[in-house]
Amino acid sequence: MLSSRQRSHHIQPQVKVSGQEKGDAMKLHCQVYGFHPRAVDVKWMKNGEDEVHSFETTNVLPNPDGTYQIRVSAEVTPKEGDSYSCYVDHSSLEEPLNIVWEPKRSVTVVVVAVVVAVLVVILLAVVIGVLIYKTSDSSSDASTAPAKA
Repeated sequence: MLSSRQRSHHIQPQVKVSGQEKGDAMKLHCQVYGFHPRAVDVKWMKNGEDEVHSFETTNVLPNPDGTYQIRVSAEVTPKEGDSYSCYVDHSSLEEPLNIVWEPKRSVTVVVVAVVVAVLVVILLAVVIGVLIYKTSDSSSDASTAPAKA
């Protein structure tokens, strides 16, 4: 529990953003916790603008240590180039936080990129090898040809 002396101090919030796929959409979660006093402003932003109008929010809930927590979730359909961030304003902060949600790249995309890169390297090695072989083969033909008298 916070002592009465600690209660008068402002404790900065911790913020964690995450997302989970829901078909074509993405459900984004912004968990804000460990802050004091209770009043806090939390919302999702799109491309730095206040464009995410429909979101679900829990009530500000107390933690056993005297701090508070809240979770704000939004369902979005991200398009190429869109950026989503969780905006948090609290009296303990000099300026509001804007925590960007980074989509995790699919493992399949990474594996395909690695396989393609390896195939390109192998193809280049074969082409270079053939060129070197042909160049050395044609130069050795000239030196081993019998001289005409």
